[in-house]
Amino acid sequence: MKDNADRLLESVVEKVMKSSHIESPSSDFTKRVMAHVNTKSTATVYQPLISKTGWLIVFSGVIAFVIYIYMITGTDTSKWFETIDFNVIATTDITNLFSKLKLEQVTSYAMLVFGLMLCAQIPILKYFIDKRQRNFS
Repeated sequence: MKDNADRLLESVVEKVMKSSHIESPSSDFTKRVMAHVNTKSTATVYQPLISKTGWLIVFSGVIAFVIYIYMITGTDTSKWFETIDFNVIATTDITNLFSKLKLEQVTSYAMLVFGLMLCAQIPILKYFIDKRQRNFS
């Protein structure tokens, strides 16, 4: 049953292929297509996300805030440093900061491989970026 269906399908395909002919475009096909192509290109004008007036408003706001804080607190800055405890910085031993941290061997290997892969990608990315810049200039 399946063989008969395959043979029938094959004979139908052969008949269709014999009756069809190769189509070719007309002689002025390229000219007509190019007539529809828009040759006018407009350059993209750079517009910053924050305009100059926006930066001026932000800068003015920061200056106004600083002046406002200065007016409220006055010039007595001794109160600011009385509340900060700088002894924490002096008593912290940086050499023993990670002494209690235990890393598994697998984690150490993963960090090593990650570092090596990162170092390997830097020259590769630099090559591709340089190549792209050479092609555009």
